[in-house]
Amino acid sequence: MHDLGGLQGFGAVPIEVEEPLFHEPWEARVWAMARVLPFPRTIDRFRFMIEQMPPGEYLTSRYYERWLWALERLSDEADDSDGAEPAHDGGAPRPPVPTWSGRFAPGERVRVKHVTTSGHTRVPRYLRRHVGTVERLAFAWPNPGESAATDSYGEPELVYTVAFAAADLFGPEADHTLTADLGETDLETT
Repeated sequence: MHDLGGLQGFGAVPIEVEEPLFHEPWEARVWAMARVLPFPRTIDRFRFMIEQMPPGEYLTSRYYERWLWALERLSDEADDSDGAEPAHDGGAPRPPVPTWSGRFAPGERVRVKHVTTSGHTRVPRYLRRHVGTVERLAFAWPNPGESAATDSYGEPELVYTVAFAAADLFGPEADHTLTADLGETDLETT
């Protein structure tokens, strides 16, 4: 349910002009809890936990309600562990500027792999199997699926900015270009 991009039937996306950071005081408290609790150690584990929320509950919950739901489950996991709380590793890694060459070059056509996993992926469903053009080598970052599964950041992989004709994704009325940052392991040659 978390991957709704490009699907119809969910109504217009409401846009609040000058939207506040928090709509209610409890949301700020949930945000603060997520910053100080010793779990999860990776943002990908946190996102993966949110993705486990039952679809009906997910669709009727607000943003920070999903966060709270995930934090409660992560707390239960920590309680079920051997009692040793994982230490924070100082936050997310800084995206290093790649010092190595990748498989793809700017201007090259690539296809997004059809990622089927019971774990976490950052590849939107509407991009799977579509062909785009590499714009640039963006940065290096640990694989999100591995980070979610292990709750630790592994070795970085290259991430490319890939451009797609929106008409190919959403139909002929779409007259713009969509770009997405995609990991090297999620791409293949055409």
